[in-house]
Amino acid sequence: MTFPDYFAPATLDEALAKLGQQAGGAQIIAGGTDLLPRMRAGLVNPNLLVDLASLALAGIRRESSFVYLGARVTHAQVLESKLLRQHYPALVVACEAIGGPSIRNRGTLGGNLVNASPAADAAPPLLVYDADLLLVSQGAERCLPLADFFFGPGKTALARDEILKEVRLPVPSGRTAAAFLKLGKRQAMAIAVVSVAVRLTLNQNSRIDQARIALGSVAPRPLRAMESEKVLLGRPLEKLPIVEAASVAAGEASPISDIRASGDYRRRMVEVLVRRALSSACQELQREKIGG
Repeated sequence: MTFPDYFAPATLDEALAKLGQQAGGAQIIAGGTDLLPRMRAGLVNPNLLVDLASLALAGIRRESSFVYLGARVTHAQVLESKLLRQHYPALVVACEAIGGPSIRNRGTLGGNLVNASPAADAAPPLLVYDADLLLVSQGAERCLPLADFFFGPGKTALARDEILKEVRLPVPSGRTAAAFLKLGKRQAMAIAVVSVAVRLTLNQNSRIDQARIALGSVAPRPLRAMESEKVLLGRPLEKLPIVEAASVAAGEASPISDIRASGDYRRRMVEVLVRRALSSACQELQREKIGG
């Protein structure tokens, strides 16, 4: 492996200026839990590493009706945040499923997204929570829905001179419940064979006002199962067509066969996990109704 040059900027402006000077061979590094193994395997060969470790991008804060997570927020920070546990429990559960303690302590939320793995654990819950990404370059910034960020394995809308600065999440309103489920080859430290996140929000008449279903590891990119979501909209909680919605979601998946599972098995498991996740969210909403 050829060792690249290394630059540790003191400010975000310095990092952006350095990226702007490069012809395309620079690579951002934060926790390094994805990048360094890929470098050792020869999958990427940057000529410069721009290390964000000194930048103030690791905060979690609430401003009005949004919560902001810096791109360098680690998975361990997500687990420790009372704010995230209160409003985004499915994200917390997903981060609990990432690697072991050492990976969770170093791996970052931004890195999990920018790596653009179809099996990225944080992507499905962030999709169901309607996450936006703040992308910055020299003298410019743009806000992009996470649903529009992924293009395919390892490919995103992030330009070569841009840095992911923050993830923005709207605070869920009304009666909302969410769930995240992951199927792996073993109980821990496993890449997802299938992952599913769901979120249901009720209106005042106990009908589904918002439905979100997101799938991981069953397509070239993490994706929303929008046709399945439509099956649920406007339906009463007590008569939710969970089986139908799960079947439709399985049809929206386009899984491949690899060493971890066949495409047919993945598609069947999408149906099973969506059904279980929706049932879990429904049960939570029903408990809230009984509890007043």
